[in-house]
Amino acid sequence: MREAAACEAEIIGRSGSWSLPLALDAPAALEPLPASQYVGGAEASRHEAAYELATNAANVARFAARGAGLSAAQAGKKQFQALLADPNAVPADELVEPVDLILRHVAVALLDGRARAEGSRFSSGGADPAALSSCLVYLRDRIGVPRDMGQAAAFELRAHLNWAADGLSSGS
Repeated sequence: MREAAACEAEIIGRSGSWSLPLALDAPAALEPLPASQYVGGAEASRHEAAYELATNAANVARFAARGAGLSAAQAGKKQFQALLADPNAVPADELVEPVDLILRHVAVALLDGRARAEGSRFSSGGADPAALSSCLVYLRDRIGVPRDMGQAAAFELRAHLNWAADGLSSGS
């Protein structure tokens, strides 16, 4: 039972497996990536994640803002049984712009690799840092493979979202 819990934590990122630096090509990884999912290595995976994030940026920011908005239950709408399915959630409109700004920083970090080399602090722009963090976590937990991007790119985006959430400060 204990081993199953450790494996679950690794798979869903609660054991630090979705934190930087990633070791996606580690032979001892619980979920080793097949060569077809890691073509081009870390840089190509980061670039794929940045591309997918940037090509639909406005919708992604609005979707992520659901993390601090109303769930379907709170909005009095139909609920679904799947734990992470909440298509009727209502985004926190006041957080769409700050979330978009943070996601732009994430995209740049994915492109240039700087998140690996340095910690960053992000201003919350007057928004509640905890609410912004919950938006990033909401998005992180709902990245679909292969619907949204490949497996390696999803690992990169999840880890970079965690990096951004960890870097939130309350400054303006």
